[in-house]
Amino acid sequence: MKSNSRSASSVGSASILLIFTVLCLISFATLTLVNSRADYNLSKDLADRQLAYYEACHKGNAFVAAVNSGYDCNSGQAIHEESIPITDTQSLDITIMSNSAKKTFNSDNSCSIIQWQVVNHSDSEYDYTLPVAK
Repeated sequence: MKSNSRSASSVGSASILLIFTVLCLISFATLTLVNSRADYNLSKDLADRQLAYYEACHKGNAFVAAVNSGYDCNSGQAIHEESIPITDTQSLDITIMSNSAKKTFNSDNSCSIIQWQVVNHSDSEYDYTLPVAK
């Protein structure tokens, strides 16, 4: 009687193919996890940056309202300046000019905003290089 047995090469190739497939799935899952963690960190940093910027804008609006209402301590000056820190290296610089001599028709504003700008105070240049192994 003849026996129908499989050859050893067909069983070995199926095992190798299965091991290769599992290793590919593990490597892709690891890459996905690393990429999603990097995206989360970037999104968190951007959210913190936006929160700090809008807090500085809120303080800037309060400064403009104070100057416009006449509550500023230097109300005798024609130009009012304020620098509101956003981060350690950036600030929101605001410059306002008083318009007490030329009030416009139907306007309660007694000042004009000359400058509302984010200023970098760091002397270092940005590093645009990519960390790629040679």
